Amino acid sequence: MIVDSFFYKSILITNTKFCLDFFNVLRTENTNKSIFFSPISISAALGMVLLGARGNTAKQIKEVGFFHFIGMGLGGVIICYFAYNSQNSKNILTRQKLPCYNDQIYKIHILFFYFDPFCVYTLYHAELEEVDFRNAPLEARIKINSWVENKTNGKIKELFPSNAIDENAVLVLVNAIYFKGKWALEFVKEKTKETAFRVNKNEIRSVQMMFLNSTFKLAIIKEPHLEVLELPYIDNELSMFILLPKDIGDNSTGLEQLESALTYEKLAEWTSSANTNKQNVNVYLPRFKIEEGYNLKSSLQAMGVLDVFSLAKSDLTGISKSVKLYVSRALHKSYVDVNEEGTEASAGTGVVISRTSAHDFKVDHPFLFFIKHNPTNSILFYGRWASPLN
Repeated sequence: MIVDSFFYKSILITNTKFCLDFFNVLRTENTNKSIFFSPISISAALGMVLLGARGNTAKQIKEVGFFHFIGMGLGGVIICYFAYNSQNSKNILTRQKLPCYNDQIYKIHILFFYFDPFCVYTLYHAELEEVDFRNAPLEARIKINSWVENKTNGKIKELFPSNAIDENAVLVLVNAIYFKGKWALEFVKEKTKETAFRVNKNEIRSVQMMFLNSTFKLAIIKEPHLEVLELPYIDNELSMFILLPKDIGDNSTGLEQLESALTYEKLAEWTSSANTNKQNVNVYLPRFKIEEGYNLKSSLQAMGVLDVFSLAKSDLTGISKSVKLYVSRALHKSYVDVNEEGTEASAGTGVVISRTSAHDFKVDHPFLFFIKHNPTNSILFYGRWASPLN
């Protein structure tokens, strides 16, 4: 896969802008809670839906996902770029894992299937697999969840809960991303000790605080007042960046001002080589784990992706012109473990595309009824049925 420098820069900007926009929605829904997600995984799922979207449905997905090319999900391009590099770099292969997986698991009952599997495979390395949602939705769900669990080294379990996939599902789009990398310089386990962590001005909790002294790239930003530290993984192809406010305010985490100021331009400026200097740093970093799950429907709707979740307005005629389809579920789960040796992180995103479910008209209580002559609208018989005869 060949990606020129201009296109590569464009998709990096696209992914970062989507990441920050999505984070802004999550932080309003999860005040003072830990947050962790994979923007590439979510963007790739949106991109696969975009391939089958048309009209205003496609327009909304493009605008929210910053997809600038018709019929192509940039999140998928960049995720496949990383997959390509992981397959062609001995350093990443031997010491770090960053494969990406996408799958489409679809129902065979659609007679006219317009979703181009070649295009999906080309952009997303996705394969098609047949399952029977109509007669065996439980077995299909178990199979899909097992696929995600396997591709994330057992870290993402039950991406789809028990009620997420039913007999009305016609297509399930799934992707998974897994990363495991060692620090270029590992923290010394013997120096990890219990230390106070200031949640805010009024609350302190104990954490296992790791320690490392070495030379790192550090940026000191004056407005807003924060420090940015880069912790590289082996071979320096990947790094963790930590944005730390200088202090915390009254009754707050200290992140409010920083999060409000975050834009693509600011983040690029704060992490640029012009603002960073190599210097000797005593690094104190908590050992931590985060496991999260998100219903993407509410978050994406808040960002402007509306029609695809509406049976009345959804236009997925690029998938099927004979059956009215919409996205009934969009789910994301994530995991990260940061310790003395390095970082293990994974995420999975799943989108369920369904047809309309049959409306239940269950006559199990008293009712009125009549028989009429339709051409003249004349009622010939009229009645009420109140109870069965004993």
